[in-house]
Amino acid sequence: MIAHPARAVCGLLVATFVCACAGGPPADEAAGEAQPEEGWTTDVLPPPGYGTLRQDDFTVPLQSGDTQVKVTPLDEAVIRLAAPDTYQRLHGLLASRIGRIREMGRNAGLRADPSVFLVSFFTYARQAEFAPTELSLLSEGMLYRPIGIMPLTPEWGRQQLRQQETQSALYLFDPAIDLDVTFQVEYSSQRSLDWTRIIRVLQAERGRVLSRGKP
Repeated sequence: MIAHPARAVCGLLVATFVCACAGGPPADEAAGEAQPEEGWTTDVLPPPGYGTLRQDDFTVPLQSGDTQVKVTPLDEAVIRLAAPDTYQRLHGLLASRIGRIREMGRNAGLRADPSVFLVSFFTYARQAEFAPTELSLLSEGMLYRPIGIMPLTPEWGRQQLRQQETQSALYLFDPAIDLDVTFQVEYSSQRSLDWTRIIRVLQAERGRVLSRGKP
């Protein structure tokens, strides 16, 4: 879905730090898919500067044993719906790494910029393990594994979590993943369908942003 300008996470990274964006359809949870409904599209970015969402509002959570996983799509159409400070932080996270992101995409044979997701692992246990490569996305009947992982925390390579410690990385996926319909996060035999709920949150916020942004 980053193959065109409105949804280009990486192509819009040079844009001014501002806010606004998307909305959402109902989903068929059994099939893990949903048809876009009127009013939900990432084809056109709404006016910037009016988003109010927190990062957790558009983050997919998943629990596997003692390990908590959070997956946040960093598509421009999504993060523009975040509050200004959240947008600036997430946009800046990508902007500072855009060259490497594109290089990894080219090395993986992609013709368009990859879809980028912020993935975090956390635990309340005294110690827990995590397996970075076990995380995948299921979208429209297709299973997508990361084509690249860019660590953000210095001890990511240990694949170990101390109590209340977070390890994070940027995950690069095929741009064919469409955020306009629901997708599933899979990790270590666990699966989350929360994007079905989140897509409705985005739809409602997008409507409010469009209303606020009218001249």
